[in-house]
Amino acid sequence: MINKNTTNPAALRSRTALARALVLLLLERPLKDITIEDITSSAGLSRQTFYTNFSQKEDILEHSLNELFSMLTKELHPLPDTMCGMLTAYFQFWSGHKKFLSVLFDNELSYLFATNNVYLFRNEFSSYAQKGNPSQEEIPYLESYLAGLTFQLLRTWQQNAWLEDTELIVQIACRLLKGEFFNGKE
Repeated sequence: MINKNTTNPAALRSRTALARALVLLLLERPLKDITIEDITSSAGLSRQTFYTNFSQKEDILEHSLNELFSMLTKELHPLPDTMCGMLTAYFQFWSGHKKFLSVLFDNELSYLFATNNVYLFRNEFSSYAQKGNPSQEEIPYLESYLAGLTFQLLRTWQQNAWLEDTELIVQIACRLLKGEFFNGKE
């Protein structure tokens, strides 16, 4: 559980320091091998400060991910007019956070990202699922499809060591949405 006191400057500084410390440690070793003591020592904070802000190590990553999704949402308002415009902005944003995504995915915490991504497409990006006048019953499926598509493309990109440039990932996403890979093939 995360302490939601987001207005206290000291709490904000502590959460940021703990998050930075954990990500740096995760670049060296897996989450299961990192203790609360390792995190607090690296951040220069006490165990009490950790427990004032978080209940467990994973909460730090969840907090950091929530902050990133909040930044993405702010950057994308007003929303681009087209789906491909949104996908360009979406993948460019996450391209700037490859290390964090790798840490998350490599430590089997991709479900944290997937959960936030579903929320993003059901709430902030719902208008894209509503293009083309789908029925009310179809909209949740379209939102889930978009969330799943973007998550899986990011995950595959990361598993491929981020070799492709962002523009290629966007092209693949747009072509998938247009059905270009499957048109005329049985």
